[in-house]
This record gives sequence, C-alpha cells and structure tokens, in this order.
Amino acid sequence: MLYRVILTKNGEYKKTLHKSKTRKTSFINFNKIREENSVLFEKQFINYKGIIPVKYKIYVVKDHEETDELRNVRNRLGKFVVEKPIFGIWTVLNDADYKIEESFWVYGYNPLSERKTITDILNMLMTGMYDPRKTKQVVVVNNKLLIYAEDQFDMVICKCKKDAQRLHHTLAKAGSENKIKNLFFMGTAGKKMCGDYYEIIHEHTGWNYTKIWRTNTRP
Repeated sequence: MLYRVILTKNGEYKKTLHKSKTRKTSFINFNKIREENSVLFEKQFINYKGIIPVKYKIYVVKDHEETDELRNVRNRLGKFVVEKPIFGIWTVLNDADYKIEESFWVYGYNPLSERKTITDILNMLMTGMYDPRKTKQVVVVNNKLLIYAEDQFDMVICKCKKDAQRLHHTLAKAGSENKIKNLFFMGTAGKKMCGDYYEIIHEHTGWNYTKIWRTNTRP
C-alpha cells in the first residue's frame, strides 16, 4: 500500500509532493506542507487557452481498494455525494487549498527564464526612495504596471488588468507601511491619461501601439 500527497491545478494532477508506506507518515507530511504554505503574492490566474482563474489543492491519498470508506463531499449544487476515487486510482483521505507564488515578466528581462518575484518588484520600487527629493509614480495601464520617474522606467507585464491592479494595491500597502511619502500610487489610468502613458511606454520600449494596447498576455 502506498500513500501520497499530491498537488492539483484546476482539478488536474500536477505532481506528487510526498510518498510513504504508512498513513501516519503521509498525514504528518501533508500537515507540514499545508502549514508551511505561505506566499507573498498568490497566483490567481494562468494563461491556458486564454486568461483563466486558477485553483491549486493538495490531497493526501492512498491506492484505491474496493473496501475503502469513501468521503461524503458537497458537489457544485451543495448536495452531499460520495466522492469517487480521484483520477480513478486513489482514495482521498484529506485535502486543502494550496497557494503558489506568482512570478512576473518585467520589461528588459526574458519572460520565461528571468521572471521576477514580488520581492524583486518591491526592490525596484524602493530603490532611492529614502531620498526626499526623488519621486516615483506607480500606475496601472491595461495589464501593465509602470514604475516611473525621471531616471527610472520599469514595466511589469501582468497576465490581465485584475492582476496588475492587485499588484498595484499590494505595493501601495507596502509603501504606506514603510511610510514612503514620495511614492505616488495613481491607480488605474483612465482613457484620457492612457494616451500619455502609451507614449511613455512607446518611447522606452519601441513597442508598436497594438502591442502596447493589449490588455492581457494571451497569445
């Protein structure tokens, strides 16, 4: 008999996090993984045939046997039903939500091999900000977050506008907690202001306007 802790993404098997021959050891590791699961900026969307919400879960499971006692769980209608073996091969013993740290494409870096974390973005934001003479603007333009000053242009390309807005709010909270008064969080640019920011993006990147106008990273 083999017990496992597995990770799923939107209901699909992702990988096995732990294997054990005993139920006790498997539950110890399941609880440890759950308790240690802490992220700074949770991944909420993925680019899979479009930009869609994502939900990760972990399960502690065992090889299915006909004599197993199956759980009663609520279905989408809220009714209790007997839970079938997951993927047809494992009996579920317990489950929990799981969070994955988001990573970001920052202009000037490879979008696949040089992705940045929220900590990297915070470092970009805070560089030089203890000089009271320096000011920066942070603004959402479609799915892009601009960190802009006379001597700085950083652009984070998020999967969608909601992600860019969420990143803006997270950075604004960090700026407030650190009492940085010369950071100006401008929110989401309206139609009138977008034109000015499009020009700034074009000037610094050379991107064509069709690319700048895009609202998500869907191919």
